[in-house]
Amino acid sequence: MKHWICSNSAIKKVGTRLLLLSLFMLSIALNSQLAEREDTADPALFTFSEKSLQYTALGYDHFMATWMWFQTSAYYGSHVEQTDYDYLAHLLNAIVQLNPKFEPVYYMAASVFPWGMGSTALSRPFVMQAMIEFPEDWRWAYYRGFNSYWFEHNDAQAAHFFEIAALKPNAPPLVSSLALRMRAQAGNIDTGLNFLKDLLQRKNDAKVQATLLQQYQTLLTEKQLQQLESLLKQLPARANNRSDLQRLQALGYALPEKLADGGQVLVLKDGSLLSSQAKKRFKLFVPAKRHKGGASEATR
Repeated sequence: MKHWICSNSAIKKVGTRLLLLSLFMLSIALNSQLAEREDTADPALFTFSEKSLQYTALGYDHFMATWMWFQTSAYYGSHVEQTDYDYLAHLLNAIVQLNPKFEPVYYMAASVFPWGMGSTALSRPFVMQAMIEFPEDWRWAYYRGFNSYWFEHNDAQAAHFFEIAALKPNAPPLVSSLALRMRAQAGNIDTGLNFLKDLLQRKNDAKVQATLLQQYQTLLTEKQLQQLESLLKQLPARANNRSDLQRLQALGYALPEKLADGGQVLVLKDGSLLSSQAKKRFKLFVPAKRHKGGASEATR
């Protein structure tokens, strides 16, 4: 009986040939799918299971994932104007089944799906999975927060994910600023102030501390102005000048000598209040509601 003794190099050669054969067969199947899909209305006819891909990969899952990524990118590039987003999600999901750490997939899902569809339905699972796969990376929670704000018009949810992102290592101050604005937009100024207090205790970098402190003072100033406006509504009549504030003091209300940002209260001709330091109120740009076609109400 003959015994076959194979060297490591021979085994590697056999493995490489088998892998190339698998890629060749999968390439034929995938290219056939992409071509035939253009002539059918049933996308389910041309899907494949992630488990079958893992069998085909013969243990070279990461290599197979990279190859599939190139194929998927080519498909999307040639179908930008008529993308089948459900099928694209199927391809992207197959890739991350082979390699859950394949970042380009998550970037595509976070951007292509919501901007192309005007919806976060397909992107949301990918971004949430990215938050699990890369727990120290602030960007994924940031993307989830932005999509919640822009496409779902959910300020409270956006603030939640921005807050998560802001607590990650190396998160820029902009992220905490966005969380703060989302909370204020949702009417939760006290929540935003408490959030900033927590950040001020966690962050050690001097520049970051200074930025966070400035944000805290800005939001606290807005709260003070809103409180003053609420008190002014109790006056039987308004003069729309500083005499309104003097009348509040005469009624026994203790008014701040200076606002939190160091400015004085300015009373404008229309009766609104400003800080002499910032000379503008704490506001947030709110995008027009978007429709599936991608056009905003303002452009229709």
